[in-house]
Amino acid sequence: MPAPEALRRQYARIEPVLRELRLYVRSTLHPFCEPRGYTFFDRIKDLESLSEKLEGGRYSSWNDIDDLYAFTIVVPSPQHEEAVRSKLDQSFYRLKVRDRTAAMKAPDVFRFDGLRWYGRMRDDAASERQPGMGYVTFEAQVLTSFERAWAAVTHDLVYKADDVDWKRLRLAAQLKAAVEQIEMIIAAFEVTSSAVLESPWPETKIKQDIIATFSGLMNDGHLPETLRPSSWRRFADNVFSLVNSFEQRPKQRAKAIQSLLRLADTELRSSIPATVPFSGTLFQYVLSLAARPDTPGNLHDFTIVDSSELTTLYQLGEIRKKFRFPDVPGSDSDVTEEVGDSSAPEIPSQAAPPASTQEVGPGAMGCA
Repeated sequence: MPAPEALRRQYARIEPVLRELRLYVRSTLHPFCEPRGYTFFDRIKDLESLSEKLEGGRYSSWNDIDDLYAFTIVVPSPQHEEAVRSKLDQSFYRLKVRDRTAAMKAPDVFRFDGLRWYGRMRDDAASERQPGMGYVTFEAQVLTSFERAWAAVTHDLVYKADDVDWKRLRLAAQLKAAVEQIEMIIAAFEVTSSAVLESPWPETKIKQDIIATFSGLMNDGHLPETLRPSSWRRFADNVFSLVNSFEQRPKQRAKAIQSLLRLADTELRSSIPATVPFSGTLFQYVLSLAARPDTPGNLHDFTIVDSSELTTLYQLGEIRKKFRFPDVPGSDSDVTEEVGDSSAPEIPSQAAPPASTQEVGPGAMGCA
């Protein structure tokens, strides 16, 4: 699309400024977004899009344009918006903010209403860069993952289409209504889930028992806090997978898991409690229970990450299925050799720091 010559000249003058502004914003916000799992993307408005926008008559002067450069930060839910707004306020000079409740909207209308933040570079940062950097107003949109999906799907299909179609506009509004409903359910997830009718499912009940048993032992001081899993859900899944490796029959599998749980509860709550290491993982303790000859099951078909804790602290014997690490360059040992091949050279292990153990139970003293 052709653009007026006056606009072409002005755009050529401002484009280098926009590119440097883009680099500055990226270097400022990427370190904030990345560790939090927020998605960041940006754009510089191209000449054709800018020409079409100005022909709409909405702007009276160049300084009124507020999205020559714009970026979007995608967050999991609206609860994260305040942290992003605070970061923007700290990093740039805020001109105005339009949040979700700023614009009047009839209750039966569904349209884009994400958080929009407008600002400029701070004077001290702009003074160190090329002239004009501090005068460019840019737009920041803060959207949830579902809003971003809705906007990405409908933007080109509806708002940049070659015709005006009532049905497409209607469908876009209906999709936005669905997005709002999803966001509402997520925001009140705990309350909403309580209204869900529950169906019986043995696997869920077994995993609940696994979490209840081991978290109860830890909360009562019978297991060291250093072994607390980062996710109890994942721990329960792993215990279930372990037992499933030697018992696939549902009823027998449930009995085997309950047997392991009773054993752990009995020996850790006894008057002479078992010795549980500070180091390693709680799952390694479960592995040691399953490996005992007097418990149902074995480790024959379960892949295990071998480590010094299993052999020195839990006295675990031969591990048939070891997790295979890549070959070490320059090593004389083949770490991918199948276990049980007596011709494979033994891999010398690095000296590990001494691991601490704790006698846990009523009145027991632990050493860090």
